[in-house]
Formats: sequence, C-alpha cells, structure tokens
Amino acid sequence: MKQLKYLVVLSLSVFLFSQLAYAEAKIIHVPKEYASIQEAIDAASAGDTIEVAAGKYYETLELKAGVAVRSQGSESEHKDHTAARRTTIDANGELKPVVEGADGAVIDGFTLTGLGKVNHHVPGHPHGIQCRGASAIIINNIVYNMGSTGIGSHVRDGKEAAPYIENNIVYSNLGLGIGNNHGSAATVIGNIVFANTETGIGIRNGAHPLIADNIVYSNGWVGIGVRHGGFPTIINNKVYNNGIGKAPDKGAGIGIKDAFAPLVEGNVIYRNKLAGIGLRRKASALLKNNETYANGYSGIGLDSAVSVFIENNNIHSNGKAGIGMTNNSSATIIGNHIHHNVNAAVSPRTEHSVVMRENNIHDNGEPYSGEPPEITDPKYNPLTELKDEKAPAPPGLPSPTFFQWTKGKNTDDNKDKH
Repeated sequence: MKQLKYLVVLSLSVFLFSQLAYAEAKIIHVPKEYASIQEAIDAASAGDTIEVAAGKYYETLELKAGVAVRSQGSESEHKDHTAARRTTIDANGELKPVVEGADGAVIDGFTLTGLGKVNHHVPGHPHGIQCRGASAIIINNIVYNMGSTGIGSHVRDGKEAAPYIENNIVYSNLGLGIGNNHGSAATVIGNIVFANTETGIGIRNGAHPLIADNIVYSNGWVGIGVRHGGFPTIINNKVYNNGIGKAPDKGAGIGIKDAFAPLVEGNVIYRNKLAGIGLRRKASALLKNNETYANGYSGIGLDSAVSVFIENNNIHSNGKAGIGMTNNSSATIIGNHIHHNVNAAVSPRTEHSVVMRENNIHDNGEPYSGEPPEITDPKYNPLTELKDEKAPAPPGLPSPTFFQWTKGKNTDDNKDKH
C-alpha cells in the first residue's frame, strides 16, 4: 500500500510539474514583439514558440534547443504549404546556413532560400537547413534555390544528427535536395524533392536514415543515391524521371554504390534515365515488393554487385533488360514478375552467380540474353552467404525511427479498416 501511495504521489508530482512547465511556455510574436526572428530566438527558452507573421525576412537563423519557430497559420495551411508560401526567410546570398539546427528545435512553415553558391564537395560546407550534430524537427517548409544542399545532416564532434524531416518541398538546389552524411540517422518522410542539380536524396559515409513515402523526381543525377558505406532503409517512395543532367553514368532512380541497403521495399520507380534500381561496386541490398518499369536500360541493374536478394518485384517494360547483370554480379532472384522488357527478362553479360526460382517470366524480347543462369533452390541466407538459415542479420539495420514509423503505419492501416 505504501508503494502504491508513493507511486500515486510521484505520478501526481510529475503531472503537476509538466503542467507548470507547459503553463510557463510562452508564445513570442514577430515582428510585434521583436523586429527579427533571431532576436526572438535569443530571448526564448525551451518550450517557447515563436510565431512569425506573414512577410519576407532577410536574415539567417541559429535555432535554440527546444524552441519552435513557426509561421502564422492553421494546421491545414501548414500541411498544404499555404503558410510557407506567404512567409519567407531569405539569406540574401550569405555564405552560411539559412537555418542552423538545434536539438528538439522546430522550423515549421517557411519558404527558405538565398544561401550563396558554395563548393558543396568541400568538407564543412554549409547547407540551406543544417543539422550538424543536431536533431531538429524540419516540417512543412519550401526549400529552394540554395547554393548548396537544401537540407543536410551530419555528425559533429562525435555527436550524431537525427533530424526529423517531413512534408517539405525541396527543389532547385545546387547539389543535393536532402543530404545524409557521416553517421546521420535522419527520418525523411513524405517530402517532395525535385529539380536539384545532382541527387534528390543522398546517403553516404555511414549515414543510416529512414527514407519513406517521398516523391523524388527530375533530379540531375539519381533520385535516391546511396554510396560509400551508407546503409539506409528505403520504403514506399515514388521515384521517377531522374538523370536529367549531363553526366553520362548517372541516372538511376535508386542508385547504390559501395554501400548496403538492408531493405528497399514498396517503391514505385519509373522513367529514369538508366536503371530503376542500380547497384554497383560491391553494393548489396534486399529488394522486395518494388515496381520498376519504363526505365531507359533495366528495371534492376547489377554491376559488380554482390549478395543482392531480389524478391517479389514487378519488373516490366524497361528499355533493355528486366534485370541486367555485368562484371561478376551475384543475385538470388525469387518470385518476381518479369515481363514486357524489350531485350530480355534477365541479361547476365559476364561471369555471374545467379540463383533463380518461382519467377513469372513472359513476353520479353527473350527470356535470357547471355548465358542462362542456374535454376536452383537455395539453402543459404542470400545476404550473409551463410548456410545456416538462422544466421544473424547483416550490419546496418534500420534505426529505431524505422520501427516507430512501421508501428504508426500499422495503426493507421487498422484505423482505415474500421
């Protein structure tokens, strides 16, 4: 009984403390109370919200931990970007981030632009919205015409960046639309990313973000690009018409090079310049339940790729092969529907290691172009190449945000059924 009373008192104390903290939080108005947004941020404390009236503000911001910066407008006006279209923050050519992130800070409902042109291949370059060692919440913004990456996250001094990036429109930036580098564990959900000079969404150097429910199109290089040790989870994105730049070897919808993707699932990938999904230079991945069609070369292209597991994908109407393989690539290909590809269903052009079973192959130029692959029933784990069916999962599992996203999606699906 004493323990129960203690728990009740403790719970009541926590509740009262949280209510007191909430009561003390302030709403600070710009420009009514402070002439600039940064002045309001400097005066704010964690838990405060800065509400910015419609207009154009020529400044750059350094966010403060736990402080929300939000444009005026209803929730629906934020969701449909009406609020962002009438409230602009413009760096006016400054060579520093338009917004520097902070842990738990929020930037919500702005048009953000005006970072001057920088060399975004030089270490330490600024991003339009930057989270270096910081985990900010970046929602409902329009990010365009930055002289560097639009939104970027990056470890700093060993501190991980794990920003939450949702419902932003990111376009016409010099370099990447959204960049995840050096250990970033960002959650990138429901953004529209297009017409960026290089890659739409980029992942590299140990970054392990969740990339889900985004629309990524008409970027210069690739739509979603993974390289140099990145290991993202990529699910339910629409990726099309990428590779519009002049680089001859760029143009996959989802491109993975020298990297590992533990799961690429449920994506719709079409009309990209080269492959729908392209893996090269010792890349590996689990590709499941994707539809990839009408791409210039192949639905799935493997060049020096290893340990690729291709299951239950719909691969059709591509300019050359459904699955094209070169340079000692290896794959396990199970349960796919491969049809109406111009040249061949599967095209292993050089030495290869291929295991196939239970695929539905029809109406292609020919079933196989090159040496037909071995048809067998594998008894090993295709990702680890271990014969033990209970072999441990490979490195690079999704970050916890992936499981939170999955739980939320399942809850939403269940609501729809009632």
